[in-house]
Amino acid sequence: MNINISNDEKELIVGTLSGKMYRVLTADLSFMLHSDAHNACINDLSFGADSNLFAAIDESGALKVWDLSEYKCQVTMMPARVTGGVSCCIAKDDNTIITGWRDGFLRCFDYNRRAQLWEVANAHRGAITTIYADGNYILTGGQDGAVRVWQRQSRKLLTQFND
Repeated sequence: MNINISNDEKELIVGTLSGKMYRVLTADLSFMLHSDAHNACINDLSFGADSNLFAAIDESGALKVWDLSEYKCQVTMMPARVTGGVSCCIAKDDNTIITGWRDGFLRCFDYNRRAQLWEVANAHRGAITTIYADGNYILTGGQDGAVRVWQRQSRKLLTQFND
């Protein structure tokens, strides 16, 4: 952590270990978030339908939605109960982000509600390495050499192709 005071002594800038910087007024110690950053290796990025927004997910599982019109992080989410790091993500036009994990799970998050919507346990043996989603289908590729096609609403496995 680091703290520095402005030349006029009216404001502090505070940097934290979690990658956040705050502006703090010395008169009443009120504060606002100035900037935010990932504090682990970023594993994947994805634009949704809005070209001003993109999702980034890092090794620790932190999922952030960034707004390019303001150059700020709009949403940060950390999934609960994750045993392995994240591999990939895809942002969709319905405010959802579908993510693939090293534990073989497929997880979907709603960034407006800041909540995990669903997960598919053991979608692959080993890491999910890539995701594609369009309309009613989700395609996943895994470390196990399989490509799987899922029905998006029910998350039912429709078919798979193996090496």
